[in-house]
This record gives sequence, C-alpha cells and structure tokens, in this order.
Amino acid sequence: MALGIGANTAIFSFVDGVLLRPLPYPDADRIVRVLEKPPRGDRNGISTLNFLDWQTDNTVFDFMAAQSGGPATLTGSGDPVQLRGARVSARYFEIFGIQAERGRTFLPDEDQRGKDRVVILSHVLWVNQFGADPSIVDRTILLDNEPHTVVGVLPAGSAFDRAFNQLWRPLAFEPSNMTRNFHWLVSFARLKQGVSLRQAQAGMTAIGARIERDFPDSNKGWGVIVERYADTLVGTDMRTALLVLMTATGLVLLIGCANLANLALARGVSREREVAIRASLGAGRWRLIRLFLTEHILLSLIGGALGLLLGYGTMRWLQLLVPPFSFAREAHIAMDTRVLVFALAISVATGLMFGIAPALQATSPELTSLMKDGGRGSTDRASRKRVRDMLIVAEVALAFILLVGSGLMMRSFFRLLNVETGIDPANVLTMGLPVTPQRFPDSSRLNLYLREIRAAVDAVPGVRESAWSCAPPMQGACYGMPMQVASHTIVDRANRSGGFFKIVSPSYFSALKLKIVRGRALSDRDTRNAPPVLVINERLARREFENQDPIGERLLIQEIVPGKTELGPEIPWQVVGVVRDEKVNGIADDRSTGVYVSNEQSPVYFQTLNVRTSADPLALQKSIAAAIHGVNKDQALTDIRTVDQIKERSMANNRLQAALLGVFATVALLLAGIGLYGVISYSVAQRTQEIGIRAALGATEARLLQLVLNRASVLTVLGLVMGILGSLGLTRLMASLLYGVGARDPATMLLVGTLLALVAVIACYVPARRATKIDPLLAVRYE
Repeated sequence: MALGIGANTAIFSFVDGVLLRPLPYPDADRIVRVLEKPPRGDRNGISTLNFLDWQTDNTVFDFMAAQSGGPATLTGSGDPVQLRGARVSARYFEIFGIQAERGRTFLPDEDQRGKDRVVILSHVLWVNQFGADPSIVDRTILLDNEPHTVVGVLPAGSAFDRAFNQLWRPLAFEPSNMTRNFHWLVSFARLKQGVSLRQAQAGMTAIGARIERDFPDSNKGWGVIVERYADTLVGTDMRTALLVLMTATGLVLLIGCANLANLALARGVSREREVAIRASLGAGRWRLIRLFLTEHILLSLIGGALGLLLGYGTMRWLQLLVPPFSFAREAHIAMDTRVLVFALAISVATGLMFGIAPALQATSPELTSLMKDGGRGSTDRASRKRVRDMLIVAEVALAFILLVGSGLMMRSFFRLLNVETGIDPANVLTMGLPVTPQRFPDSSRLNLYLREIRAAVDAVPGVRESAWSCAPPMQGACYGMPMQVASHTIVDRANRSGGFFKIVSPSYFSALKLKIVRGRALSDRDTRNAPPVLVINERLARREFENQDPIGERLLIQEIVPGKTELGPEIPWQVVGVVRDEKVNGIADDRSTGVYVSNEQSPVYFQTLNVRTSADPLALQKSIAAAIHGVNKDQALTDIRTVDQIKERSMANNRLQAALLGVFATVALLLAGIGLYGVISYSVAQRTQEIGIRAALGATEARLLQLVLNRASVLTVLGLVMGILGSLGLTRLMASLLYGVGARDPATMLLVGTLLALVAVIACYVPARRATKIDPLLAVRYE
C-alpha cells in the first residue's frame, strides 16, 4: 500500500505542478499567446510588420508584446560568459503582472532605438553571477561588448526564476526588421476586461484577413491564432506522458487494493464467530461495517504516511532525472498542501476500496451455523469465493495492461537507442560560439574569423577535423524556408512547401561522416563570389524530384542576410549533391526535408563548432578552448558536449518514461503473482477434506495437481482477456510517445501474456504441490 500511495503521490506532484496548478500571475485567464497560422501547418512565428499592424489595429487587448531570442555574452569581469536571454517589448512584464524586486521593469519607450541599452536580470542570475550585489541597479555591464544599464532584478522564487532566460533586453526594431516574410517573433497579450477568447479570435482574424488582402505575396493563406496562454505551456507529448504515468501508478494502487481485499476476506473468515456474537448482542449491520471500515482506513492511513515519505523521496529523485527546462517556467513541483490533500484522499479511498467488500461479507454470517461448532469448510461461502475470484481476475487484467504499456515503451526506447542518425556520433565534441555583428559587421570579416578559428582547432594534437554548423547535430537547422523548384510551376511564396536551411562549412559532411549518396559535397571552391549551390537530403529529393535526377536542378530560395531578420532576394541555388538523411530535429526525427548550404555563401552569426577527435573528445576540451582563445580571448563558449551526450539527452525523457513504467509493471507483476499464490493457497487450505477424500479414493498426484491448477488457469485466462480489452485504451493514449512500434503491437501482447501465464504457473505450483502431499487420513480426521 505504501508503495502504491507513494508512487501516486510522487507522480501527482508533477501532474499538479505542470498541468493543474493555476498560473502564478494576476488574472492569468486574460493572458493569451498570438501567433500566425501558415497555409500549411498550425502555428508559426510572426513577421515584424504583421505584429506592428496587430498591435496598432486590435481593439481586444489592453496591450501586446513581442518576444525573440536574445542571448548575450557578458564580458569585462573575467572570462566571457554566455547568458541565455530574450528581447521583449517594453510592456512584456505588464502582461504577466510582474514587478521588479529591485529597480523597475522597462519604461514604455525603452523598446525604441537608442533607448534600448537597458537590461533586467533574473534573481538567480543576480545571485549567481553578480553575488547579490545590492548596488546592481543602475550599474553598467558589458553585453556583446556594448554597455547596458541594469534597471531591475526580478523577484526571488517567481516563475521567471525557473525560466530558460536569465536576462531580458528591450526589443527595438531595426530598419532591416521591417519585413513581412521573416517570421521570427512570438507575441503575448492581455485581454481587455470583459473580452472573451472567442471575441479576441474574431477581432484578430479580421485584421489577418485585411493584411492578407493588402499583402498577398507574403500573407496569402496566412491567418492568426489566439490561444489561452495556460493552454500553450505543455506540449502534447509531455501531457500524454504525465497522464500515462499517472494511470500506471493508479493501476499499481488498484492491484495492491485487490491484494489487500483478498487478504481481508481471508481474515474475515476467522472473525465470523466474533461478528456473530456482536450481532447477537445487538450490534446492527451498519455498526459492524463501520468497525471494519475504520480498521481498514486506519491501516491505509498508516500506509499513506509511509507512502508520503516514499513519495517525497521519489519526487526529489525524479526532479534530478528530468532534463533541465523540460517544463514551462510556470511549473512548480513541490510536496505542498495540494499534494498532501491528494495523499490523504487516496489513503482514505484505498481503505474504503479494499475494506468495503470484506466488511459486507463479514457482516452477513449465517449466525445459526456459526453458533454451532461446525466445520471450517462451511464458512467459506460461494459469494466470498466469487469475490476473491473477481479480484484475482482484476489483478491479472490490470497487470497485463501495465505490462503491455511498459513493454511498448521499452521496445520504443530500444528502437531509439539503435536508430541510425545518419552521422557517426563517436568522438565528436560540439560547442557554441556566439559571434556578434558589432565585432564582425560584414560577411567577409566573419568568414575570415571562422576560418582562423578552424585552423587553430585543427592544429590541436588529437583533433582529426572540425566543421561549422549553425546548430548542433540533432538540435535543429537554423531556418525553415519556403522552396520552389525553378523548373516546376511557380507557386506564390506564401504557399510553397518548406524545408530546413542548414548552414555548414564544407567540411561538415566529412567531419560528421554524413554520406553523400549522389553528386558531390560542398567544397572550399563554393565561395561568396561563386554560383550559389546546395546539397539536398534524400527526403527532399524524393518529395520534389521523385525518380528524377536532381543534380543540376535549381531551387528558388531567398538569401539569408547575416545578422538581419530580413531575407534577401530570391536566388536560384543549384543542386550539386544529395546527402543521406540526418536526424536534424531530434533522435526521433523521420520527417525533416531540407538543404545544406556553405557558410561561405550564406554566413550567419550563430555558430556551432563540431570537432572530431582521435580519442575521448572531452579530454581535449581545454586544449580546444585554449586554441580558440588564442585567436580571440573574449570568445564565449557555450553548451560544450559530445554528440553522444546530445543523443543521450534527446532520449532522456523516453528513457525515464520507460524506466518508470518498467518499475511499475514489475511491481504489478509481483503483486499479481502474490495474489494468485495467496488465493490458491487459501483455496487448498479450505479444500483439505475434499482433496484428502479424492486422494483416498485413488486420485493420482497429477490429477490432484490438475484439480488445483485448473482454477488458477481459468482465472488467469479471464484476466488476460479482460486485460487485452483494457490495454486498448492505454495504448491508444500513449501512441504518440512510441517510436518504431505500433500501439497494438501483437508481439508485445503475446510476450506479456506468456510472461503473465508463466508467473501464474509459478505462483500456483507451490500450493498445488502442497495439495498433492496431503495425507488422506489426517485430512479426514482433521475435518
């Protein structure tokens, strides 16, 4: 019982903190997120000019704010430190009702050019990076080699202390940002008092229709989505995973209740004489039921207290295992009053569940037969036997459901573990090198700097080859771009098929061992002054060219302008090669289509250095960092890790889910086996006289063994049938969590059924063998 209540309490602390707890903002139901809806897909970022039109024309919001990424390199006080940050509109914090603990939030005009050199710090960053310096407000710090004035520190313990971002700067739009075809913003708004979500959606839809009508080239087919902020915080997979785990712990608790109920039924037999005497002395049935239920509830409360301690330890353990930033900043996971009330409620409910059937059975004895000194076998009434059988069938069914879920998750995880990523992850170190436009304002100087870094790193002993990419392997691809085959019928840009646009150095394919299957890779000859070329992945080749040879074809894609949130003119990129599919957006990515272009022809300021070494890459980390700082002592290095670690991180949630379900399923299997053992043992004890008589009449050991096992077989088969039906619901719920295995995988169900049948045979064999050893004379004399 303590195990079941503890597991439920631990998982509920996550469910409550992530899914159920109200948001920690005033009037949180008025906070919404507003995004664009593309012609293909459901949600997308917002272009600058569209956002400004929304902000000006809407009549449904008190105010709107935009947000974009805004990491910063802190210098001037020791080694450079890369900080996670965001650029936000001046009224961003007003939307969430957040006030500064020290200083202030942004003034209304501080998101204008020339007034935006101010910054707000999270409380955690203030403590960890600045030593909780009380004079931090109005202090000037260097971010990206530019002076910024600290104007505020956010409150300790607020949701923003758990946020991914550590600092916030104003979002001041540059002239180059003024475009409708680069979707880079997210926006939030606060509904006006009395305006419903439906009214807000209608108002923004009308604005979107006007923009589409006025600017069809960039907005044809695009719309607006307004959604409650609270509904956007938890992804579908995370929600599903929590519900699956909550279901699993609930099943374990039900199996435990069934076991305890069977134990209580057996104990009730020995108390029938006590109950009969109490009844004969005037105790009513309801009073007797209250007596039994009180005993059971007290027992469950003791189990609940132990379970609470177990649950707290489990919660803390899980918090250490869950990867950082898996939950939204608003998630608050703690063993607080809400969780304690839940633990108390399930403790009482558990006592009622396993106590009600034994209480009803024990309080309806045949007083006449009990007052006589009759045989033991007469007390085991058929109704009690039916209840015990039903409980065992339920235990087997619930264990089957849980084992199937666990089996599917484990098979899915092992498929991920052995999945082909398209690259060779062994001995590859990756690190982020943020570069600022202020230091390298043009692409030629930027490319020269990147070449110098690579040359220094390649000279480190033990380094085989290095390569640049705009994102680490399995961590995204920089841009998503609309693409058009030049020789096909031209479609307006807003309705073209898209794909990833990954910017890499030509050495990326050899350094990562990403195989070219047709044509050639990018080369050092593909410079800024050479014709623009690209390499496409196999999926894009199949989608756009089917069985045709794509080499020599041209794709129309807009040019990326370094350091700008605008796109250059649409230019024809010639396809020179086809590369094997890479897991671009995570280990389970089987859909990404896209292109690779040279950073010489399309340079960007966010860079990842991928270094293949001849031995353990982490052992060369300091040497590589020293080589980089030999070129630029102020160059920050971020997210230093191996590709193997990236792969492990991308599977971390799958591993944890499979492990937890495996533990719960193992407990369920053991409980079901114990339950069967107890019921069959009790049945053998109750049938001692019958078995002795059969033996005396010549029944063989094999026949007696079959007699006992027949009942267990019937109960197990019935449980398996019920379990198969019940498992359809759980597997349908968890289908989105699986990779490479169907939700109704027959092999998993067959394996689980066989395992449960084997456990049932083992659990029942010992009491069955005991039955064959009963001495007929002793059995008859005993009865």
